Amino acid sequence: MRSSFFAFLTLVLCSVPSAWSNELPWDTSPSTAWPASSGQARIELRGDYLKDFGVDVLLAEQTRHERLQTPIRVGEGRLWAYVPYGNFEAFNGGELAVSTDLVLRHGSRSVDFRNFTLIPAEENRSAQLQLLDPQGNHLATISHIHALVQPERGELALHNADLQASAWLARALDLPVLEGMPLGQMWLDLSMEVPAGANLSRTSPDRGAVSCTGRPFWPQDSASRPDPETTPEYEVDVALIQIGTVAYQGRQGVDGPIKVAPSATLKSVGYGDAAWIPKFQTRTFYDIPGYPRDQHPFLVWNMYRIADGRIEQLGASGVKHAFLTLNFNCTINCGSSNVLWPGCEDVYSSGTNDSNSNQGPREDIIASEGLFYSVGSFFDPGATGSQTNNASSYENRLMIDDNELSTPGADYYLDAWYVVMDDIDIWNSMGYHSINPQPSGTGWSFGPLGPFTQGTPIENWVSKSTVDPMEGHALVIIDGPTPAASYPDNMPSGHVRVLARVTDLGGGQYRYNYAVMNFDFEHGLSEFVIPVPPGASVSETFMGGPADVLASEWPVSLEAEAVRFTAPSGDKLPWFTLYNFEIVVDQAPAVDGAVVLGPAIGAGPRSAHLPSEIVVDMVAPAAAPAGAIIFRDRFEAP
Repeated sequence: MRSSFFAFLTLVLCSVPSAWSNELPWDTSPSTAWPASSGQARIELRGDYLKDFGVDVLLAEQTRHERLQTPIRVGEGRLWAYVPYGNFEAFNGGELAVSTDLVLRHGSRSVDFRNFTLIPAEENRSAQLQLLDPQGNHLATISHIHALVQPERGELALHNADLQASAWLARALDLPVLEGMPLGQMWLDLSMEVPAGANLSRTSPDRGAVSCTGRPFWPQDSASRPDPETTPEYEVDVALIQIGTVAYQGRQGVDGPIKVAPSATLKSVGYGDAAWIPKFQTRTFYDIPGYPRDQHPFLVWNMYRIADGRIEQLGASGVKHAFLTLNFNCTINCGSSNVLWPGCEDVYSSGTNDSNSNQGPREDIIASEGLFYSVGSFFDPGATGSQTNNASSYENRLMIDDNELSTPGADYYLDAWYVVMDDIDIWNSMGYHSINPQPSGTGWSFGPLGPFTQGTPIENWVSKSTVDPMEGHALVIIDGPTPAASYPDNMPSGHVRVLARVTDLGGGQYRYNYAVMNFDFEHGLSEFVIPVPPGASVSETFMGGPADVLASEWPVSLEAEAVRFTAPSGDKLPWFTLYNFEIVVDQAPAVDGAVVLGPAIGAGPRSAHLPSEIVVDMVAPAAAPAGAIIFRDRFEAP
């Protein structure tokens, strides 16, 4: 065995990706090649939604139309992992036999999953495994793997991974839409041999000026950092770098709305460290006065449609609570999977983003600060200090009425945003794809996806750089209570974008379409005012928003010099949500047009600093009311 180990090791070291070897001093000693073999495993096949595409899941020849989890048997063979400094980085070879009692059937065709082999693969430097049948056909890919090495227990945990159908499987079942679709998830817990002399420090070497020494570096310690003239601020900057899959996750009832969830990959691009501590847990290294000890990021996502001159949000997800970070492709990796270190990446599968135990409501989050108070939250309604409640299968999810997905000539988008405490740039933490909704059976597919783009899809309606006098796009930054303080105490209370398009209807009539998107202003907006000149005749009004957020349309009042949309008592435009406001009026755009936003100001010190109204330069039928304060000084270039 020892001679075969070193023969394989030569191949392993030669196959360390050249991009890594060129840019980083990776440890390529023999002790970095760790074999993993026997163990326990389980698979979850989504019979609950595969049946909507006409695919049956058979377990021991019995048809199962539920979210089926079943053990699988790990057989002969071993997988080799590249584990520098005791941190999993990649698979580098080997194979592992696995067997189940599962078959997939579509019509008269079936594919046997009873015996297959796992072999290593990768995509975008993210570890994957492929499932091959006994004839070598590629059945599926295990992606978005949470791979954690536990040397003290001699284990390799491969958890929470999507099981995505291959092109071969789609052809074999005569169902083209199946290609790339998540079939379910897999978990493997394998025995792992730790080579003699292996570095188990979990601490990678310094990379230039970036070092693990003294870390973690929390934003709250930035002002007191040593040598501030030469040491960067401990800024957290997390970028969303990929949405890999936009997946149908089932239908509520016979003809109810459908559920949609994406996969996501992020990367730390800042110098500071981000806490990634599961809810209701603590870590000794994270104890900042005034902050809950179980802070972690959150993923949210929306779907939009652009049609007939209007952009509309069709639905809003709940909040997916993150619970660990994989820390791969790092600049430095300082060991803990509860801290995102500089340069590190992390993945979450579409199946994990549909987990009942981690899907909460948005109202539990203080979005501008990325804060969550677990005690008394949705997960702990009795304030016990532990999780006593989970979401149901269709609760706190992106639910879409599929009648909204068939508008002729429409463009559709899905975006996602990682909400991270003290993140200095929310715009690179969000991104989107154009999507292509297509029915298949009673299910839906969303590919092929357009290119991934960082930022917000609302720019596809009105560009932030527009110079068209019949359009407008403004970004409003609402000051926090201490804007002149040092980071992170200078963070704003929120960001709002106001977009507008004006259409000349002829006969002296103009339609003003406004889209107001509240990104992270947790107080929300309760009023939207469109100034009009005296004597103007308003013939139409419209107000709308996503059906799962907007309980009822805001009442509108036609005043002498304004059209005022006011939220019902207790209602507001919440964070990461877009509402539409429209009028038809016999007035062309004014030279110095403006609109007015009304913050939903409540009692308490968190609202004391907020203005009662925010006047935004914007294409409109009239200027701002006389005496209004226009908050031009806190606008940024969009």
